[in-house]
Amino acid sequence: MNRFQFVADHHRRYGVKRLCQVIGIARPSFYQCKATAADRVARAAAARKPTW
Repeated sequence: MNRFQFVADHHRRYGVKRLCQVIGIARPSFYQCKATAADRVARAAAARKPTW
């Protein structure tokens, strides 16, 4: 699990701002990661697809 996933999993209980402060990441970085998650999943799926 990476730091961004940890924040995503626990943000309802502790809040994004507090978790980011404790872990030492910038809030905009968390939101950027969250916003681009679907693109990363699509690229990973395309990379796994055989080219034959």
